[in-house]
Amino acid sequence: MLYLLTWPVMKALLRVAFVLTGGIRRGGWVNVPSSGGVLICPNHLSDADPAAVAVTLPRTAYFMAKEELFAVPFLGRLLKIFRAFPVRRDSADRAALRRTEELLRAGEVVVIFPEGGGNAEGTLQPLHPGALLVALRTRVPVVPAALFHTNRVWEYGAPRPRRAGVTIEVIYGEPLDLSDLYGKKGAAEEATKRLTHQLARMLGQPVPDGKPKNRTEEEEAASAAPGSNRPA
Repeated sequence: MLYLLTWPVMKALLRVAFVLTGGIRRGGWVNVPSSGGVLICPNHLSDADPAAVAVTLPRTAYFMAKEELFAVPFLGRLLKIFRAFPVRRDSADRAALRRTEELLRAGEVVVIFPEGGGNAEGTLQPLHPGALLVALRTRVPVVPAALFHTNRVWEYGAPRPRRAGVTIEVIYGEPLDLSDLYGKKGAAEEATKRLTHQLARMLGQPVPDGKPKNRTEEEEAASAAPGSNRPA
C-alpha cells in the first residue's frame, strides 16, 4: 500500500531530476509484455541506471540490488519501499534467486543487471548466468535493455550525479526466444550468450570476452548442471 501511494510521487520527482541533468527518453517500450512475469536485463553504467529503468518502464517492477545498499541508513528503508530486494554479489545467492523466481511466477516484472556491477569504461562486461537460469526455470520473457549516457550524468564511482547536458536513453529490445533451451544441459550458458550478443548489438559494442567478475565455482556449476533450468 505504501508503495502504491508513494511511487507516483517518486516517479515524478525522478523525471524532474533527469530533466534537470539533461533529459531522458525511451524507445522500444512496447517490447515489454503488458502482463505476466517478465525479466528485464539492462547493461550497467552507473548508479543512475535503476532510476532510469524505473521511470521508463511501462510497468512497475522489482529490482535486485546489492545488499550493501540496504545497510545505509534511510536509503535501505527507501529501497525496500520501492520494491528493491538484496543480493550478495560475488556469490550464488540462492535466497535472492528464489525471491526472483517467486516474483516472476507471480506475474511481476523483475529487473536484474546481469553484469553484476558497472565499470569506469562504460563498456559491456561478461554477464553472470544467474538471471537467465531463473528465466529458464520460470519460462518468462527476457527483455534486454540498452542504457546510454547514464555514466555521463553519474560517473562510475562518483558520490553524486551532475548536469551533463546529454539525454539519457533507455531502449528496450525484443524479448529473447529461449523456448528451444528449456530442460537442456548448459541452457543457462547458451541463454546468457544470446543475451550478451543482443545487448552488444543494441549498444553497438564488441561482444565481451572472458568470465564475469568474481564468478564463483558454485554459480558456474549451477548454470551448467543438467536439468538445472527445469521448472520446479
